[in-house]
Amino acid sequence: MARGLASVLVLVLPMMLAGSLAGPAYAAPGDAGDVASVENEPTATGLALPWSALGLPSSVNLFGENASGYTVALPDGLTATRLQGTVHAPINIDAGYLEIDDGEGKFLGAVDLPPAGSGAVMTPFDVDISAARVKSSAVDLSFTIRPRDDRDRFCRPLPQLQISDLRTVFAGTQLPVTTVANFFAPVLGKVTFYAPNDASSAEQQAVLALTAALGRYYATQPVAISVVSQPRGAVPPPTGGLDRAIVVEKGDPGLTVENPGTPDAYLRVSGDGDGLVKQVSLIATQLQPLAQASAVRVDQAGSSTAQLGDTVTFSQLNLGDEKVDTFGTSNLEVGFQRTLLGQRFDSVQVHLLADYTPVADRAAASVVIRSSKSVVYRALLNNTGRLDATFTLDSSVLDQQWVNLQFALTYTPDQPCGPFVAPLTFQVNPQSTLTMHRGGPPLGGFAAFPSELSPKFVVALDGSGPNQLSYAARIVAAVARLSKAELMPQVVDVQKAASATSGALIIANSDAIKGTPLTPPVGANGSTLNIALPTQLQLNIDKGLGSIQAFADPARNRSVILVTTTSNWALVDPLFNYFNGPSGDDWTQLRGDVLAAGESGNPVNVAIRQAGGGAASGQPASSTSRWSAYGYIAGGVVALVALAAFVVTLLLRRRRTQKELVGTEGTGNSD
Repeated sequence: MARGLASVLVLVLPMMLAGSLAGPAYAAPGDAGDVASVENEPTATGLALPWSALGLPSSVNLFGENASGYTVALPDGLTATRLQGTVHAPINIDAGYLEIDDGEGKFLGAVDLPPAGSGAVMTPFDVDISAARVKSSAVDLSFTIRPRDDRDRFCRPLPQLQISDLRTVFAGTQLPVTTVANFFAPVLGKVTFYAPNDASSAEQQAVLALTAALGRYYATQPVAISVVSQPRGAVPPPTGGLDRAIVVEKGDPGLTVENPGTPDAYLRVSGDGDGLVKQVSLIATQLQPLAQASAVRVDQAGSSTAQLGDTVTFSQLNLGDEKVDTFGTSNLEVGFQRTLLGQRFDSVQVHLLADYTPVADRAAASVVIRSSKSVVYRALLNNTGRLDATFTLDSSVLDQQWVNLQFALTYTPDQPCGPFVAPLTFQVNPQSTLTMHRGGPPLGGFAAFPSELSPKFVVALDGSGPNQLSYAARIVAAVARLSKAELMPQVVDVQKAASATSGALIIANSDAIKGTPLTPPVGANGSTLNIALPTQLQLNIDKGLGSIQAFADPARNRSVILVTTTSNWALVDPLFNYFNGPSGDDWTQLRGDVLAAGESGNPVNVAIRQAGGGAASGQPASSTSRWSAYGYIAGGVVALVALAAFVVTLLLRRRRTQKELVGTEGTGNSD
């Protein structure tokens, strides 16, 4: 994975202004690339995997002449032999090359950059990286822009370069699965769980707990996770390459690799009741690399989740010493995922400590700190070289996924630009603290998760459809990919889940929901839909509606994800294709609080309620769903009758109007 993104988000974005000194390189986040056609079996020319399949960005933007480094995981038994990609036309550089080194600085290769004005927009490259040192089943690679011209490197704009379509070619023979440790290889393609047709609640819970654990462990990789029901005692079909099969079933407690060393190898996770769920602890704590045997047994469950107090230091959140050099203007962004910060909170007091280069009397420097684009602190920097600031982030600036601090630094030295002018260095002190004020209303909308499920939540399946465990597993995996904290599902019945005070995932038809105290954004009574606008809208759709809904449940001080249908469960299937992308199931693709589809199978993502909670909640929307912040929206639920089509048209127009009202509000961070 890209360095520095393990549990916090840190982006250094030097501005490309005239007069800037060389700053750090920046990798474009969120570029998943195309992994739909990945083959995980080696060919005569090797196994070629796009970087997105390895949990890395397939496109990288480089600024300045500092190195940008990445760690490339190696499939078991394979070595990295070649790096392939495309170089785009460079900016602010007349001639030069892209240098590629390993983690110890060993030169691996170079790619000549097309000269300015040559007309070459994109040039493919293919570099031998077989000499890179392997460490911990991975190789470290770094990219550096090397200008060849006699340009003024101090006072001219930073050189810029984009490389895209990055792929690594591997050679060798994949190791056979022989132990629990190498069953969970550094790189996987697909994991299929096999559960009995008559799975007990303990077996269902073990599947979902394993799904949550693997979702977190392979969060940066597009590992597809699915569940298949089969007769109790059946053997799963063989898997190959990077794919794995896991059977979860009642039996003697333990994790056992069956048929080790053969293509028929699979993992059996077994036990009885709590003894079965206990076995998941090895994966949930991410300590399976220690299980270097074909069979292991967990006798006592453990947890890797540390209990943090209301005040935590940046270093406790694995953040510290982040810095940026600036001459002119530079940006630094620091973000904390809400799941790291414990139970729900409605405000955060920040005590920020930072060190910087003392500013000479005739020079000028300043810092402006924003959160969700609102200014929360500003100050002039002086000759003390020390920043000690306290400010509060209230509910109006808190994002539902991240607590973000965006630093904008400016520096004008006291002498003209030249080779003897040094930049101003600004460095965050890891002893800075966050103090959470616990409480606030439950959050609503898709962006409220995973924080509203963390760490313990209940899951209920009403049994009215054949694929309910698969639906639950896909949602748990998608949400777990976004969580930095362990998620612990508990399977209960629908009535208990509906009345619980912890977060819930409920998969039940509309008749089962009708008998509970739940009030989802789109309720149903037979073929009648009750849409919870300020003035309720009723639609009669006799062909049925399937939906995934995410909403606050203020009466029980929690939030709920509901998967439901007013007719057959086939209406729900297209919804999972809607947020399944090149990087797997991507929960961040969902906006608002309802994803619905009718008989035509055309999913529509809308917002019915404000994201902050129930109808009475004043909590602001997450920046990931602010297109609905100025009102209530419903539209495109289904177009089966003229009345529904008319209502949809009006409401979609209303949504477009609200988007225009929102204007330039941006999208916040969500992984």
